[in-house]
Amino acid sequence: MITLSPKLLNSVTKPTRYTGGEWNSAKKDLTTVACKFALTLPDVYEIGMSNLGLQILYGVLNKREDTAAERVYAPWDDMEAKMREENIPLFTLETKTPVKNFDFWGFSLQYEMIFTNVLNMLDLADVPICAADRTENDPFVVGGGPAVYNVEPMWEFFDFFVIGEGEEVLEEVVDAFTAWKNDGKPEGRKGFFKRLLSVDGIYVPSFYEAETDENGNFTGFKILEKNAPKIVYKRIARNFDVNLTPVRPIVPYMNIVHNRIMLELFRGCTRGCRFCQAGMCYRPVRERSRENLLRLARDLVDATGYDEISLTSLSSADYTELSKLVDGLSEVFCNETVSLSLPSLRIDSFSIDLAHKIQAVRKTSLTFAPEAGTQRLRDVINKGVTEENLISACAAAFKKGWRQVKLYFMMGLPTETDEDILGIARLSKKVVDLYEEIKGRRGVKVTISVACFVPKPHTPFEWFPQIPMEEFIRRQQFLKENIRDKSITFNYHDAKVSVLEAALARGDRQLSKVIKSAWDYGAKFDGWTDHFKFDTWQTAFEENGLSMESFAKGLPMDAPRPFEITNPGVTKEFLVREWEKANRCELTNDCRRGKCTGCGVCGRLKTNVSLDKSEDNGKDAENMVKIVNDEEENYYYRAKIRKGKTLAFLSHLDYIAVYERAVIRSKLPIAYSKGFHPHMKIAFSHPLPVGVTSNSEYMDIALTQNMPPELVFSRLSNEIPTGGEILKLTIRQEKTSIMEVVDLAKYKAVLPYEGSFENAEKAVARFNEAKNILFKRVTPKKTTEKDLKAYVKTPLKAGLKGDKLEIYMDIAYDSSGSVKPGEVLEALKSEFNLNIDPKNGDIHREALLSKGKSLV
Repeated sequence: MITLSPKLLNSVTKPTRYTGGEWNSAKKDLTTVACKFALTLPDVYEIGMSNLGLQILYGVLNKREDTAAERVYAPWDDMEAKMREENIPLFTLETKTPVKNFDFWGFSLQYEMIFTNVLNMLDLADVPICAADRTENDPFVVGGGPAVYNVEPMWEFFDFFVIGEGEEVLEEVVDAFTAWKNDGKPEGRKGFFKRLLSVDGIYVPSFYEAETDENGNFTGFKILEKNAPKIVYKRIARNFDVNLTPVRPIVPYMNIVHNRIMLELFRGCTRGCRFCQAGMCYRPVRERSRENLLRLARDLVDATGYDEISLTSLSSADYTELSKLVDGLSEVFCNETVSLSLPSLRIDSFSIDLAHKIQAVRKTSLTFAPEAGTQRLRDVINKGVTEENLISACAAAFKKGWRQVKLYFMMGLPTETDEDILGIARLSKKVVDLYEEIKGRRGVKVTISVACFVPKPHTPFEWFPQIPMEEFIRRQQFLKENIRDKSITFNYHDAKVSVLEAALARGDRQLSKVIKSAWDYGAKFDGWTDHFKFDTWQTAFEENGLSMESFAKGLPMDAPRPFEITNPGVTKEFLVREWEKANRCELTNDCRRGKCTGCGVCGRLKTNVSLDKSEDNGKDAENMVKIVNDEEENYYYRAKIRKGKTLAFLSHLDYIAVYERAVIRSKLPIAYSKGFHPHMKIAFSHPLPVGVTSNSEYMDIALTQNMPPELVFSRLSNEIPTGGEILKLTIRQEKTSIMEVVDLAKYKAVLPYEGSFENAEKAVARFNEAKNILFKRVTPKKTTEKDLKAYVKTPLKAGLKGDKLEIYMDIAYDSSGSVKPGEVLEALKSEFNLNIDPKNGDIHREALLSKGKSLV
C-alpha cells in the first residue's frame, strides 16, 4: 500500500485527484479475491471520472464476489514528477496498491490523442511497455473503448483488446482467467490468450502477423494461431434495458467535467451521418423503457445526491416519445429542484415545449449541430436537416426568452468549397438577425465551434483524403475574415492535432514505433493544447522513415485495410454505397423510421433495432414522488462538523458539494432560493486551507418543514462520506450568518523537527515580539500584502513531543479577512529561521469562536 504524505499532497495541484475514498467507491480486501482488475482512462481524474463506460464496468466487476475492480488515472505533471523523484509506482485509488500487482489493467481508449499517455502510465507503474516483454509477474494489459476499431498502431503495447461493449465480455474474461489460474496457469500467458479465443469479441494481436509488399504497404494478416478468427466482430450487450446502469455510481469529491447523473436512454444511432464513426460502430439502436428509466433516475438521485440528470445517448432527442419521458422525470422530481439536460438538440426534432421542460430549473444556452454551412454539403454528409429547421428552432427559442445559441460545424468535409465555408458565416449571421427581428433589439450571443474533419475507419468517408494542414489554416482564416458581427464568437480546432489524429486513426502497425519514439521524446497529454508537441511527432515519424501526411491521406478503395481485423458489423459494401451516394448528394433514411438500409449489423450480430414500447406511465411517475414542498416558511439549523484527512485536500467549493449531495441523499426537505438559478439555502463557516483538518466546522441549513434536530442529525449523518461527521446539530437561534459572527480560530500544527526545542522557543518568541510581519500572498489573479500580526494577536505557543514540534496559534477574523496557519508557519521558517517544512505538517483547526464561545 502506498502512503501519500502531507508534504507530497501539499506540493501538487488538485491533490483530491489522488486521495480516493469517494462516496460509493468499492474497497475490497485484495487478499480474498481471485481476480484483481484495475480500470483506467489514460487522462487526468476529472476526465476519467466523467466516463460512463468505466463506471458501468466498475459496477459490473465489483458485483462479483471473486473480483475487485479499482481505478487509476494519469497523474498530472507535478504529481508525476514527485512520483518519479520519490520512486512511487502508479497506484489505484481504492487501496493505494501498485497497479503492477493487479491481474488485469484495462485501458479505455477514447480517442487517438491519449495513446502516449498509455505508455507513460505503463512506465510509471513499472510494467513493461511492450506486451512481448511481460512475464507472469505482470498484469494483462487490456484495451477497449471507441478507438478499438483501429488498434493496429497500438498493437505492440496491449496483450488483448475487447471489441465493442464490454459488460458481458469482461465477465467471460474473468471466468476464463479464474479457470486458467485454478488449473495451474498451463502454458503461461500464451495459454491464457488461447483460452480467450473461445470468447467472442476478443482480439489478441500477437496471434496475427502483418504482411506488407516490397514498398512497405499493408497487404493483409497472417494468422499465427489456428483458432484465431479472421475478423473479430464487436460484442453488444443484449440485456441493455434491465441491468447495466450502475445504481450506485461513484460520486467524486472534486468537480469533474461531467459532474452529474448520466442517464443513458439508448445505445446506437441509425441517423447515418456519413462522417460519424460512433453512428456506424455503435449500431443497432437499443432503447431503455421509460418505466425503467424513471426507476433508474429515482435510484441514481437517491444514491448520489446529484441535482442534475443528463439524458445521454448519441442522439438523445431521438428517444421514442422523449416528451413523455421528460414529463415523467419532471413529475418525479417536481419538488426536489433536480434539473434535466440534453447534450445537444437535433434541429429537426427540436421542440420549444420540450426545451422548456428540460430547462425548467436552470435555463442555459441551446446547442445545435448543423455540421455544414450549406444544404448541398449537409446532404453530402447525410445530416438530414435544413436551414429552415434551424431558423424555426431558433425563432421559437427567442420568442420564449433564450438569447444564447451554440452551433457546431466541421471544416474539411468531402467536396467542401469556399462557398460552403461562407455558408457557416451566413447562417450564423441569419441567427443574429433573426433575434433582432423577433425581439426588436440586439442582445443575442451566437457561439460557433468549427472542428477539423478527421476521416475515421468504418465510415463512408474512411477513404477520403484529409485536406492538408495548410489548407485547414487557410479555410479557418477565410471564415474568420467573413465573420464581422460582434455577436458571433468563433472557436476552431488546432489543425495540427487533427492531422496527427487522422494518421493514427487510419494507420497500421508501423505506427507503434512512431508512438514509442514520440513518447521517448516527451509526448503525452497530446489532447491538451498546452502539452501538444507537433514538432516531436514530426521527428518521430521522420526517425522511423514514415510520413504523417501519407497516413492522413487514407487508402485507395481497393486496398486492404489494416483496421478490418476488428469490425463493428457494418459491411464494406454498405460503406461504399454510402460513399457513392455522398458524391451524388443523396440522402439515406433512418431505418428506425423507414425501411432497412442494409448496413449489415442486424444480420451479422444476430440482433435488431429495439425501441421503447412501454405504456404511458405518468401514474407511475406520480406515485414515485417522495417529497412534497408546500411549506413557504423556512426552519433553520446549525451543525458542527468534523473534517478528517479523507476530505482535507478538497477545495472549499468541492467540500460544500459533498454536503449538498449528502442533503439530497438524506431526503431532508431543503429550502431553495428563488430566481433564475435556484440553489440550496446552505452556508458554511470560513474556508479551511487545503490539507487542514478540523473538529470545528459549521454549516447552516434551511428546511421547509419543522423537524426535530435529532431526526435531521440522524438522516444527514447516514449520508456523510468517510472523513466527515456531524458532531452536533441544533436549531439555529440567531439570524446572523456564521461568517458574520466568527471572530477567532484556534489551530494546532504538528511538524517533523530535528532541531533543539530551545531554538524553536527563540524563533516563536521573536515572532511574538515583532510588531509587524509583512508577507505577500500570491494567487493567479493578484498579489496582496498583509501584516500577520494584525490577525495573530495572541502569542504563539510551542511544545515538543518526541521528534514532533507542536505550535498553537489563535488567528482572528475581521472585515478585511484573515491569514492562513500555513502562512504563519512559513514566516517562522523564512523570517525567524525555524527549521521546519510547513508543507510537511499536520494542521488542525481546534475551534471556531464568536466572542470566546462556540457556535452551537
